Amino acid sequence: MSLKILVDDQIEKLFSDNPELSSIKKNKFEISVASFANLKYLNGLDFDDLIDGIMGEGGDEGIDLCYLYCNGILVKDDQHQITKDSTIKVKFFQVKKEDGFSTDGFRKLKEGIEEIFNLDLPLDQLQKIGANQDILEMADLIRKIFRKSRLDRAKFSCEVYYVTTSPDINISEKIQLLEDELKKNTLAIPFEFEYFGAQKILDLTSKTDEQIEIKFDSQPLNISEKDIETTGFAGFVNGNELIKSLLDKDGNFKSHLTEGNIRFFLGEDKKINSSIIDSANDAIKASNFWAMNNGLTIIGDTIAPLDAKGYSITNPQIVNGCQTIHCLYLAYSLDAKNNLPETLKVFVKLVKTENPDTQTDIISATNSQNPVKSASLKANDHIQRNIEKHLLEAGILYERRDNFYKRQGYTGNKVIGLLKMAQIIHTVVNKEAVLAVNDTTTLFDTETKYNLIFNDKADFDIYKFSTILYQKIWTIKNSDIRTNEYQSEQRDLISKGGFIFLHIMSSLLMTDAEYKEEQVVKKSKHIKNILIETPARKNEFVKRKKWLLENLEKENFLETYYEIAKEIFFKSTDEYIKTTGKSKNSLFKLRGFDKDYIRPQIEKYLTEQEEAHQVTGGGYNSGVKLQSSKVFLRLNFCAKLKICASIDHHPRSLPRESFHVLKQKKPQSGLFFILLPQYAI
Repeated sequence: MSLKILVDDQIEKLFSDNPELSSIKKNKFEISVASFANLKYLNGLDFDDLIDGIMGEGGDEGIDLCYLYCNGILVKDDQHQITKDSTIKVKFFQVKKEDGFSTDGFRKLKEGIEEIFNLDLPLDQLQKIGANQDILEMADLIRKIFRKSRLDRAKFSCEVYYVTTSPDINISEKIQLLEDELKKNTLAIPFEFEYFGAQKILDLTSKTDEQIEIKFDSQPLNISEKDIETTGFAGFVNGNELIKSLLDKDGNFKSHLTEGNIRFFLGEDKKINSSIIDSANDAIKASNFWAMNNGLTIIGDTIAPLDAKGYSITNPQIVNGCQTIHCLYLAYSLDAKNNLPETLKVFVKLVKTENPDTQTDIISATNSQNPVKSASLKANDHIQRNIEKHLLEAGILYERRDNFYKRQGYTGNKVIGLLKMAQIIHTVVNKEAVLAVNDTTTLFDTETKYNLIFNDKADFDIYKFSTILYQKIWTIKNSDIRTNEYQSEQRDLISKGGFIFLHIMSSLLMTDAEYKEEQVVKKSKHIKNILIETPARKNEFVKRKKWLLENLEKENFLETYYEIAKEIFFKSTDEYIKTTGKSKNSLFKLRGFDKDYIRPQIEKYLTEQEEAHQVTGGGYNSGVKLQSSKVFLRLNFCAKLKICASIDHHPRSLPRESFHVLKQKKPQSGLFFILLPQYAI
């Protein structure tokens, strides 16, 4: 019982440290488990992706969380590249705040998984039996990736996690029988199972330093110089002893130790890795293993001697040798006795440095001889370091290095990863939200593309403004979903439309922003993109940043723009359906949606505002319409109070007494009409 109380304390701390989590319309315990398990089990996902994996409370078919990976990278659509060397995993979670592991609960989870892999069960039938939209979309994605994996002969497996607040891990025979049934599936998909109780949840929240022990075969070379902070040791380590030092208490390899390596394990079928495994299993070849492989580089915060040959490393990371160590572990596991040839030696370098910049330099240098993703290498650019420092002053944790802040216990949307930052900036400056989300890595393909969003000549406040606006939109839209009733299609649009809202709102704010030029207050017409390297006196953002940053702190002010953006988004969606005849969800894959549908609606809205402005002689700039002989203000708000508050906070607001609510449509429509009596014509 006391363990459950301690779990509750950790949950309350999580929500207290991250108040924006309260705006999410999803189960509190499920959000917490996803956050706690993120680093060790979910590869340190961005928070948006983490929350997207929560399947909802009703119609989840027993599947509370679900994530699909290819070679350790989250798969978001069926365009993800699959080859015969790919390793694909689906991770299913059932999360229940209960004292035990229910047979009925596990049976429901099992049936939900079987429904997903029942390729003969159409999605519309799955919907009829009660599956919600999140499950339907995940089922569709998993099925498509599974079929591609079969065509390309890629490895495909599933991991099933059952999480409760039980003080003990007591799994009934009935659950074990259900396990066996799932393992014997007709598609021959391998399944693994793991059960979490209260203690395991608490272990995941622990921030204690991790230690491993490395014992060299002989006295290692001591690498140290006076006045140089980076020191270390180098020598040969027995293969079996090395593997054992990197296993957890259950005998599983600590995969998080390789997260600092910017190259992910390519799979044992890759030609070079297959050769490593063969060498490790051959007694004769094993004796020359050290000569045929570069070995491992392990960095840590501290390195302390245990004896003449052994050392303890605090917070270790394997930054080079990811392929080598994974292959050795596979060879070790494949052996019936869990033994590698005693002649197998691995050359190991231990490097001590607490300096994060030095660590990233080592990671980059030790991987430079191998092909890596351009985005990963850019993490070490000086501009990336400068952006991190600039944002840290504003309380924003820019995680240019994978999981750097997550390993320190930070979570929530205050942590912004490198790829997420690229998505945010590309959306704000180049106004291509859909492309930013779907083709993120292409933004790093060339220096020209890269310099459009990451540029030393830019005013670094563009990164601050864009990130804060993104975070504010995230909270507003989730609060909107939580507090208002929408039809499922509208709710899904709002839920998935964060970057489209970012496109629209950044455009409207830039347009409405006031600035002084030659002592004259000015405004602009629609700014379609921002050239961040433009000199300050001509830079459209720099001219307006004072106004923009000040108004970011006005909650009701931003909610006003959010409501306008929502109407523009909905109108763009309606036009898309009318033009293409496709479903609303398909728009999130259309790279030209911003250019062909969002921009024209923004232009139309701004034109209407300009015309209304001319008619009224000025005043509030948000949707003035002519009806008969009177002027009406049309706003998308959800309550009379909200309208009045927003009016008060708008920079060009009219007096409160000038407004009168005439009529209200259905609350879910969010439409109000406000009469401006002094402008009657």
